[in-house]
Amino acid sequence: MVSESTNEVLVLRRTFAASPKDVFQVWTTPEYMQRWFRPSKDFVHPFIEVDLRVGGQYRVGFESPEGTVDVVKGEFLEVNDPQKLVYSWSWEQPNEFAEIETQVTVDFLEKDGGTELVLTHERFSKPGMQERHMAGWTGALELLSESMIKD
Repeated sequence: MVSESTNEVLVLRRTFAASPKDVFQVWTTPEYMQRWFRPSKDFVHPFIEVDLRVGGQYRVGFESPEGTVDVVKGEFLEVNDPQKLVYSWSWEQPNEFAEIETQVTVDFLEKDGGTELVLTHERFSKPGMQERHMAGWTGALELLSESMIKD
């Protein structure tokens, strides 16, 4: 995995031996998201809600091993199945980054018979925010890679 980052922008790249259509589906379908959309296997999802359309909302609960639940929510700003997703990202209270809206762009690029996924998370405005999201996304992309192998 390749990563690039500045204080306000985080870019991660990962290649999968699956079509953009398949990777897009695994990225956006709650049943698949249960398998990978978390910082590590130690977290579980009390719920995943996805209304995949421009203007549609999503909400995802992340329960830590200690039982703390953090919720991220946002709105889909661009849905171009299977090439690109753009959505807002903001944590609910009591998360330390609550109510700070950032933006996630995910490009699903056809490459050598598979998919290069390029994740760009930007607009971090609080110290430590970019680093925490880097750790979370890195763990999630590792789980996504494992999930894609099983399917």
